[in-house]
Amino acid sequence: MTDSIDIGKAVTHLFEDKDWISKAIVGGLLALIPILGFAVVGYEVRVIRNVSRGETTPMPGWDDFGQMFMEGLWLGLARIVLGLPAALLIVGPFVGFYFLIFFGALFAGNANSRDVEEAVSVLVPAGLLASGLCCGLGILYGFLLGALSPAVAANYARRGTFASCFNIGEVAGFIRRSPSNYLMVWLTGFLAGLIYAGAVSVVNFIPCLNLILIWPVSALAIFWVYMTLGHAVGQLLALDAAHPAASAPQLNPAS
Repeated sequence: MTDSIDIGKAVTHLFEDKDWISKAIVGGLLALIPILGFAVVGYEVRVIRNVSRGETTPMPGWDDFGQMFMEGLWLGLARIVLGLPAALLIVGPFVGFYFLIFFGALFAGNANSRDVEEAVSVLVPAGLLASGLCCGLGILYGFLLGALSPAVAANYARRGTFASCFNIGEVAGFIRRSPSNYLMVWLTGFLAGLIYAGAVSVVNFIPCLNLILIWPVSALAIFWVYMTLGHAVGQLLALDAAHPAASAPQLNPAS
């Protein structure tokens, strides 16, 4: 393996498996089903580990569904927990603001009209300002979380524990050891997401067929994004294993 990330390989490796269609169909369908979608996250972890060991082909099978589901469950739950602050910062203040307006309208009839006007003139701008600030903080947090996401997945693939997803020291160290390669991995995931969004948008503009094609295209595109990022993270994990500062042992569970 070279000392840099092969983005082209990450993008195309899914299609090099002779059974990629059947594997992608299963993965795409699972990705669209709540709860069962955790198995796709586990499949991503399996790809990361295989690639980090140089086992790029064939793609993992779906015969070990139970283990992949459990591994994906812990990483998936960690991603949800890590994403909660962003959701609360973005949605929470607006919900609270509208509840304030709603209950204020209910009690307005029992108050002096001048008092109501004065309260509204203060509370509405203050509520909108607070909501806007919280929303901005939520977006910044979401961006930071997206930047850390590949490192979190790599550390989980290496350690195999729920707690490893929250080990900021190891996650930060993983990024510091190869910042340029890490940036390439992050850009690979970002571009894959843009391609997914673009494919879905194009399908939405196809008259008559959009309602038929949107689900299969979304399913396959989502699975491809998982596999692209998984392969890229696996490459980076292999490079990091050779770094003298990477003292954490590489997990090599049966696959």
